[in-house]
Amino acid sequence: MGKKYVLLIFFLSLILRICFILTLDNSVDVWGDWWDELGWKIASGKGYWVENPYFPNGPKFYAWRSPGFPLFLALIYKIFGHSYLAAKIGLAILSSFTVVLIYLLGKILVDEKTGFWASLIYSIYPASIFWTGYLAPETITAFLLILSIFLILKGEIENRKFLYFVFGGLFFGYLCITRPTFLILCPFLILILLLKYRKKILFQLILMTIFMCIFPLSWGIRNFKVLNYFVLTSTEGGIVFFIANNQYSLNTPSGFYHAENIEEFKGLSEVEIDKLLYKKTFEFIKKNPKLYAKLVFDRFLRFWRFYPHSISGPGTPYKKWHQIISFLWETPIILLSFSGIFISLKEFKKWALIYSIIFIYSGISILIRTTIRYRFPITGFLIIFGVYFIKQIKKYGKKYF
Repeated sequence: MGKKYVLLIFFLSLILRICFILTLDNSVDVWGDWWDELGWKIASGKGYWVENPYFPNGPKFYAWRSPGFPLFLALIYKIFGHSYLAAKIGLAILSSFTVVLIYLLGKILVDEKTGFWASLIYSIYPASIFWTGYLAPETITAFLLILSIFLILKGEIENRKFLYFVFGGLFFGYLCITRPTFLILCPFLILILLLKYRKKILFQLILMTIFMCIFPLSWGIRNFKVLNYFVLTSTEGGIVFFIANNQYSLNTPSGFYHAENIEEFKGLSEVEIDKLLYKKTFEFIKKNPKLYAKLVFDRFLRFWRFYPHSISGPGTPYKKWHQIISFLWETPIILLSFSGIFISLKEFKKWALIYSIIFIYSGISILIRTTIRYRFPITGFLIIFGVYFIKQIKKYGKKYF
């Protein structure tokens, strides 16, 4: 296999993704969720802001979205102009590198053959191809997550070389300003590694933590200068939390409902609105623990379901064939991956970091707000577990039969 295989699978993945992108109308952005707008504003030197999402004539919002994905788009737009096709090809390249990273990660965790099959599956995995065609942060989130974890694990086996931890921390920090949920994961990640190695990698962990903080702190300092308040993620967190946790959310196909009274926001800054929405949500949870428990259970099912709700497609609802393809792929991936996780428990220490990423990330998402696409960043890990399970079953079969 080796280098020839890596090149082959990279180009196979890239060709599949570009072919899919070319079937789309690349003259429009059907996602329309501020990402592209912010990316183009950065690239064209207009700053980082959006029009007030609540009041047409209200003050602009300067931290409404986390900047990780818009910065990626801005880099492409700076080079190629405001081209949706160029942005999507950029995502296709990132996704193809993710395939290679899964090969390398599978090789570290199990063996080269496991890495081969896991990467091959991911290269033709429909969701990994699908998300390259839309200007949403799913593809870059998966790339950053798998890259940072690969570097940290590589640092462990390469005599704990500090540079792997430095870059692992740096990319994980960038991940935190791309998908803010991972910011909550940082202390758990550090704790898992500390418990695993204790003082053996203390120096490396300190360096990793420092570099992990660079991007979130830089963003926080920028926000402090602009808003006079230290915002590490975005000012959209409150509304996301609120619409997924109110008395109407449980009965909607989307799992969220805009129950906010906008009149209460008049005269408030974006930071004050964000705080107010968090406050109202926590008050709701405190007063309605049973309903919140039902919402959490509903989100658990949403996170781990085998096919998306039709309403949640980008631009337009998912078609029936989208759901059928999803069901045919996601069902074996979920069932085999959890079987692989179960039998891997005998090697708990080796897999501890991957367990923590899967279960803490999914747990945080389920507690706050989720849809099936929020599972996408961890699917590469799940596929590795699924291949590992099949490998172990074959191994036991040869031994006993």
